[in-house]
Amino acid sequence: MKIKLRKLFGMSAGEIAFRLKHKVSLLQERSQFRSGKFTWDEAAWSKRLCCDVEVPLEVGQLSEWWQNHMRTRDEPAMLLSPDELSECCDLYQQLFLSRHDDLIAAGDAVCEGRLSLLGEEVSLDDPIDWHRDPKTGHQWDAEFHGDVEFAFCQTGGDDVKYVWELGRQEYLIDCAKAYRLTGDARYADRVAQIALSWIESNPYLDGVHWASTLEVAVRALSWLWSYQLCRPHFPIDADAHLAWIQSFYQHGTYLHRHLSYYFSPNNHLIGEATALYLLGCFFPEFDESGAWREHGWSVVSEYYQRQYYADGGSTEQATFYHNYCLGFLLLAVLTRQRRKNPVPKEMLACIERALQFTMWMTRSDGTVPRIGDVDNARSIAFENPPLWDFRNLLSLGAILFRRGDMKQVAGGFSEDALWLLGREGYQQYCELESCSPQETSRAFLQSGYYVMRSGWREAEHHLAFDCGPIAAGLHADAVPSSAHGHSDLLSFTLAAHGKPLIVDGGFYTYDEDPLWHRYFREASAHNTLLVDGASHANFHPSNAWSSVATPESMQWHSTSLFEYVESGHAGFFGVVPAVRHRRALFWDMADKWVILDRVEGEGVHNVEVFFHFAPCEATMLGDRQGVAIKTAQGALAELVLFEGPNCQIEMIAGKSGPEGGWIGTGYGYRQRAPVARFFGQFQLPVAFSFTIESLHSPSTENG
Repeated sequence: MKIKLRKLFGMSAGEIAFRLKHKVSLLQERSQFRSGKFTWDEAAWSKRLCCDVEVPLEVGQLSEWWQNHMRTRDEPAMLLSPDELSECCDLYQQLFLSRHDDLIAAGDAVCEGRLSLLGEEVSLDDPIDWHRDPKTGHQWDAEFHGDVEFAFCQTGGDDVKYVWELGRQEYLIDCAKAYRLTGDARYADRVAQIALSWIESNPYLDGVHWASTLEVAVRALSWLWSYQLCRPHFPIDADAHLAWIQSFYQHGTYLHRHLSYYFSPNNHLIGEATALYLLGCFFPEFDESGAWREHGWSVVSEYYQRQYYADGGSTEQATFYHNYCLGFLLLAVLTRQRRKNPVPKEMLACIERALQFTMWMTRSDGTVPRIGDVDNARSIAFENPPLWDFRNLLSLGAILFRRGDMKQVAGGFSEDALWLLGREGYQQYCELESCSPQETSRAFLQSGYYVMRSGWREAEHHLAFDCGPIAAGLHADAVPSSAHGHSDLLSFTLAAHGKPLIVDGGFYTYDEDPLWHRYFREASAHNTLLVDGASHANFHPSNAWSSVATPESMQWHSTSLFEYVESGHAGFFGVVPAVRHRRALFWDMADKWVILDRVEGEGVHNVEVFFHFAPCEATMLGDRQGVAIKTAQGALAELVLFEGPNCQIEMIAGKSGPEGGWIGTGYGYRQRAPVARFFGQFQLPVAFSFTIESLHSPSTENG
């Protein structure tokens, strides 16, 4: 109750008014749901679905009208017309022929009911049980969407993400692509069968699949792409086709009334508004389509700037959600441009800066550092790149903004760009001259990151220093607020010779197990320093923080001989009087990095410094206080306490429990990886100097 009161007192008058209005609206909707007022007859459906038909449809004509209409309608398209999609199929065979067998295998797997959902291999029942958790078998009840309780992280329980992943149906896109490329009707049959199975089992507003607005939005996008790829030759009867059209309408009307303004005004809201806008664009026949377009675009154009700092970094301080939100914005803008409607210059500039941030964070292996929460989702889901690889967005950005540097880092024309921009987009990409960015270091002052890199080609060094806030909008007092950022102040990641060496602890799941969830969010799962075991904020289940520390301003110096950056904070939760941590990173522009830590305060305190390695062999050095590292690729490196008081050193590897030597590599994925812990009890002030030196790399040995 105290926490709820603190949250209430932390709300603005506008938020309180909105939440009260939402409560009243939900009560009315619940009453209408239970009285059956959302079950419409054919006449009511005709008014909703065919508002512009000049001659009123007679009873029994609605399904035939829609089937014939969508077989012949060319515009509006989902970015590409049927003819342009046919060109894409030809181009796909030229550009991505090596992926053809994998795509067919993916389509076959969907046809056979074999799916991979957040790391779980799942076999679908026949008929599909949409309310059964595919991982645990938990059965979700049929009840009004506003009454579904799906957060269990305080006590542990069934993670709703798995049943939601089943309901998102993004796997249908592979099946639809297989149909478009081969003409084999069984793929289109399977797409329709799964969509119609879901519709039959999930009446409007009933159950867990209507309990989250973002889930409704993602499913709508999956359907829009799959429907567009499979039409105009859908091998289903008119009544089944109409059921799908009606569900499209229900998804739009739900989104129109349930956007997450104050509940999740981040990537959720942008994704929901984008789906609403696209539904309104693709179905102008619907009576509310104009309102959907206006509502969706107005939210995107108002809230986009809240998602990114002026330097392009995400206000959520999570690299995965940075790119997830960015993909939604690109979808909305590209659709807007396709319709020849104006897009504000300020919005385009914001998107370009966000893409530039992604470009700087992209390492030689094509991935970005794992910072903050993750749920493995892709807002643009035509291709399946490695989990932390977002070069598909840079490929789109290169075309949209005529950026040769983005083309260079993208590494090639992406399949996503093909299905969104077609042959014309490919021609523009080919005409663009590729070039490397001129700089090799960049300070992102507002979001609080500093990037040092040796270059932009293969086998380059890349260091990212995280000295920004945990997330924007969190409270320095006891008011808790949810965020995707972690307690990672002054943490860093390092890739040497193109391969990750020092990595972020990552993330695992939201609600499956509270101990694992909390571990990956707290400071000890990051490459930073702790005092008396304290993180930089007070943790609240499931992903909230309060009493958040404020980082100090970043200072840096860049020359042709070295790179230097430093920052600090004085916010270890519960440590009174306050203790200040100041960290500086120095790079000699070759193969050695120095980490300088100074801890200022009074009295004797326990101090710990953590270093999380990518999976490797890590052993204690016999002659010095440090660790020898040998990676799977054969690279050698050393981490040494170069100067400072005598410390104890613990190598954490192969132990049980969350703190037993793990990294979270994606939602539902974790991997064994060693952790070095330097610790002791010290009279403050105290200082430490660590060196990390890359001694040998297979790539450099081979020239």
